[in-house]
Amino acid sequence: MTFPAILRASLPNALKWMWLPLFLLLLAPDKAEAQVRQRVVQLSGFVATGDSLYGVAGAGVFVPGTNRGTYTNDYGYFSMPVLAGDSVLFAALGFKTQYLIIPKNYESQSYSIIMQMQEDPMELPTVEVFPWPTERDFKEAVANVRLPDKGTAIITRDLDPRRLEEMSRITPMSDAQNFRFWQQQQIQQQQNRHMYPTVNMMAIPQLLRGLLNGNK
Repeated sequence: MTFPAILRASLPNALKWMWLPLFLLLLAPDKAEAQVRQRVVQLSGFVATGDSLYGVAGAGVFVPGTNRGTYTNDYGYFSMPVLAGDSVLFAALGFKTQYLIIPKNYESQSYSIIMQMQEDPMELPTVEVFPWPTERDFKEAVANVRLPDKGTAIITRDLDPRRLEEMSRITPMSDAQNFRFWQQQQIQQQQNRHMYPTVNMMAIPQLLRGLLNGNK
């Protein structure tokens, strides 16, 4: 006859419940011993993007349902203690979630891995925000906008030809304008170096008359 059967047969109902905590304490060492037998493994590795060697910074590496977890550094490296038989989850924004199972019979004290994350792009729907109930009301409001007199005066002043000419005269040239000016000077120098001066044939008689009359 088993121990629980002996308790039911020999003790009143009230005493049976008093012996229950003692019975649970007798079974507790077995469970504690089973947990102690789980080997602690130092999990470390590198989280990369796809087939490349670019690290994923800030990726979460943790065992769901426990307080064991960490994040990758700026280069994608991580290191954390786990137990043999744990399921380790790798998660990062913009990538698919990956899992790693540490074998229960794993005997070494360290486990290294290169986890390649697969991209998971998310397309958000387009949201159009209008401060009016409908798009038609919005277009009508824009079409009916009237600038104040002060704004019209400013526009007229800024578009005055004399003001624009004065601004173009006192405004310094930009780097692109300086480069174009220098380029034009180089072209002009090349033309002056390799081109001969031309004489207007119609001006020769006038030139001769000026020489005869003593004009210089």
